[in-house]
Amino acid sequence: MQQHYVLTIWDLFTMSGSDVCGGEAVIAIMDGDQEVDRVTISGKCQSPSGYRRSYTGKPGLNCLASTSEQSA
Repeated sequence: MQQHYVLTIWDLFTMSGSDVCGGEAVIAIMDGDQEVDRVTISGKCQSPSGYRRSYTGKPGLNCLASTSEQSA
């Protein structure tokens, strides 16, 4: 059995001086204490509604923001 999840990211950007630049978020998909997958989202999102990406996996998964870095 599979479950559909929606990952929503808000404020995905970095600042370089006064310039707004793209950023990167790495999201760890967790089954209890075990990481089962990673999703990387790169770009720039300043929308109030955020950026949504779908994910399909087994029921009961959770996610953790693993890292956030500036994209070149």
